[in-house]
Amino acid sequence: MEDTAKYKDAKVEWKWVILFYAVAFCLSAPVNSGYMSEAYQNLTRGTIFYNAEFVLAGFGTLVAALLAFRFHNDFPRSITTFWGRAKLKNFTIAIVPLFVYTILGIPNELGLNEHLYALLISVVLTIYALSEEVFWRGYLINALGPLDNWKNYYILGFLWWAWHFPFFREDGCTMFLAIVIASSFLIGRFVEGTKSYLSAAGLHAMVVIMQIGNNTEPMLWAGGVIIVIWVVLGRFWKEGR
Repeated sequence: MEDTAKYKDAKVEWKWVILFYAVAFCLSAPVNSGYMSEAYQNLTRGTIFYNAEFVLAGFGTLVAALLAFRFHNDFPRSITTFWGRAKLKNFTIAIVPLFVYTILGIPNELGLNEHLYALLISVVLTIYALSEEVFWRGYLINALGPLDNWKNYYILGFLWWAWHFPFFREDGCTMFLAIVIASSFLIGRFVEGTKSYLSAAGLHAMVVIMQIGNNTEPMLWAGGVIIVIWVVLGRFWKEGR
């Protein structure tokens, strides 16, 4: 982890934040707006990707993050890095949802074994979640780091909401906005402890996998088990191990 004192007097460089956010927004908009939905579903019918068009949107955030790391290479990195405080611990946190859902299994209409389907979809969605989190919690939360946490998480949450292109949703300006802002605070507090956007990808993946499983009672119970495991890891697995 880099010395946080290096960024003690840092300021938000808004020109870079706006530029790379615009890249992420524009690259992901064809997917998030639903413009590609019909073509995507025709291509993926009968596969595990059929109801996962949103994974393509991760390409936009991934490219934006890579460009930010290349051209805005002196932005503050005092909140998160990839590995955070403890490599093995944060890697374990990130893959806990994959293991729990694979053991549980996820019913599907493809005729696949429930456990194999759960494994495949969990791997795909964990990679997707990381492709988002490398921008939101790898770059943007750090670039906004000179702000106090409340402002940081609120602005990040609003930008995250707008990136989802919710403007044609009935709940786009109300419930969905509230959910995304709350999620921004939740993940922000989560990575305050781990200092890792890899671990943030695990939390993000858990939520998306539950949605793929239609938030059924078994999926929600599995989410509860994952949270308990994370709490135990946080309590008993000390940093540096």
